[in-house]
Amino acid sequence: MPTQSVTKFDVDISLVGKLGNQLLTELGTLRELDAVHWSDASRGWLITRHADVDDALQGKLPLSLRRVENIIFTPLPPADQAQLPLLRRFIPHWIVEMDPPEHTRLRKLLVKAFSKKVVEALRPFVKERVAVLMDQLQRQPETEFNEAMARQLPGSVILKLFGLPQEHMSRLKDWANAFQEGIGVPYADMAAKRLAENACKEMTELFIAEIDERRRQPGREDDLISSLLAATVDGDALTEDEMLGALQLILVAGHDTTSSTLTLGLAALADSPDLWRYMHGHPDKILESCLELMRFIAMSTAQVRVAAADFEWHGKQLKRGEFVWLMFAAANRDPRVFPDPERIDPTRNNERSMVFAPGLHHCIGHLLAKMQVTEFFSELVRRFEGAEVLDPRLDFMSQIAFRGLYRLNVRMRPRKTG
Repeated sequence: MPTQSVTKFDVDISLVGKLGNQLLTELGTLRELDAVHWSDASRGWLITRHADVDDALQGKLPLSLRRVENIIFTPLPPADQAQLPLLRRFIPHWIVEMDPPEHTRLRKLLVKAFSKKVVEALRPFVKERVAVLMDQLQRQPETEFNEAMARQLPGSVILKLFGLPQEHMSRLKDWANAFQEGIGVPYADMAAKRLAENACKEMTELFIAEIDERRRQPGREDDLISSLLAATVDGDALTEDEMLGALQLILVAGHDTTSSTLTLGLAALADSPDLWRYMHGHPDKILESCLELMRFIAMSTAQVRVAAADFEWHGKQLKRGEFVWLMFAAANRDPRVFPDPERIDPTRNNERSMVFAPGLHHCIGHLLAKMQVTEFFSELVRRFEGAEVLDPRLDFMSQIAFRGLYRLNVRMRPRKTG
């Protein structure tokens, strides 16, 4: 076990749900004490400074993305591994689990599905859905925001993008939570992993049926499934398992991260009346305001890598196979890059933000996420002058890569008309 840490201070990422926003404070303390820190509690290295996280993202260090397999399967005895056949089959085909050149090939096949042209074609649908949700919120200003509002927009958008019926909306929450809590954390128990396996089974059955239907009726190219069936780059196409793995990952990540951004964003806005007024008074700056809000709320919290070889980093000896946690939440509050980082400043330059993982693995859905978030908050601040969070304490989920809340009870304050 590494012993080179220069401080006894530690952060236990398994306590993310209990710590809530205290996690950000603890990571900030660690960043100034020990930037490359072996965490006994987290059983891995915690990397907290912006420059170091950026070096990792740019591929300057021997770090591999083959981490979920190591986190989920390696510690399990063969009998338990046998209970997770679909996860073992498909996870190796997820783009977030691939290193170049496999990653480069798959990214070329997927990135067209999230082009600016595709995103702009969805904008009228997003505007329509936002208007419906805001009407609902005005009629019932006291509501549980997380499921009634925040999941409804990106959930409906991802289903439309896939060409799936909106009736599947009710299943998205369970699928997303099962993946986040059973696969996205190193401390998931076997019960959580079985829930993730079942979610994978349900999605796989759905997608196999949809793929078969499109093959029986070729010619449709207005949805993601049809586009992936037809996608080729230099004569190369997706294999069946690559397609199913991509659809599973995109369905969950493509809506759940945006949903959590909307929920955590509203919670922060409720405590930031100056920002609310700024966004209302500067509708032309809504994108910049939302980018700053995303930096501040730290929904995009961490990504984990695996050391692909022994190497030295800032005097620490990292060993092949050790987990390396790139703590985006800490990097995005590094005062070396973001002056006065604990303050929300809508005029801040966020070009160096880690929210969408700049570098080799830059989020392919970033344009879609930004479009939905800006449309939602633009209309929210136009129709409402504030909000009150009714929960005595924010109820964070126990997931570390992307933070989220189980619920957010709020009372909105509609703007007076006439």
